[in-house]
Formats: sequence, structure tokens, C-alpha cells
Amino acid sequence: MKIELKLNNDALMAVNKLLQRTYELPVSVNKVENVYKSIGFDLADTFDKKVKTKIKKADLFDQKKLVKFTLKFHEVWALHRILIDLMPLCDNKFLANHVQNVINKLDQKLC
Repeated sequence: MKIELKLNNDALMAVNKLLQRTYELPVSVNKVENVYKSIGFDLADTFDKKVKTKIKKADLFDQKKLVKFTLKFHEVWALHRILIDLMPLCDNKFLANHVQNVINKLDQKLC
């Protein structure tokens, strides 16, 4: 089961910045946390590739173009959980607002 997600450039950058924080999480012996981090690393790589592609194409300032992601259901669920858990680490209100909008979109998609 796959879910399509469309984000504008600001939301893409905000989510990418927050997902990069998954690499800073401490090492764990808990299996559930390791699965959580493993999916988080995959998502961080996916979002980072999209951001780098946007930078190379030099269309970061085209706000009308939405970036499409096709993610599996478990990836969308994990992205939702990771964004909620990492939200307190968001140091900028502008980024936090975009991340919250993405969380709301994911919540609608998961229902």
C-alpha cells in the first residue's frame, strides 16, 4: 500500500532539516528503537536526495511546484511518528509551522 505525499519547497526543507537530526540520536539496544531509527535513516536519505536535486536544478524558489513523494504505508507512519517526536528539537518557529502542516497532512493520509 503506497501513499502519495505532495510538499512545497519550504515544507520539504523543514522536514529534511528535522530528519537529519535522526543521525544524532543515541545508540540503543532496544529493538523497536533500532527499527524506528533505521526507517528514519532511510527517510532522511530520501528527503535529502530530493533537496539536493532541487538545489542542483535551481528551482528552490518556485513555490508553485510541489514535490511528490510516493512512500509505503509504514514509511508514512514512521515519518509521522518521527516528526512528532523530533518536533521539540525544532529551533525555528517558521520551520516548526511547516513541520506541523506536514504532520497534519500525514495524519489525514493515515486515517
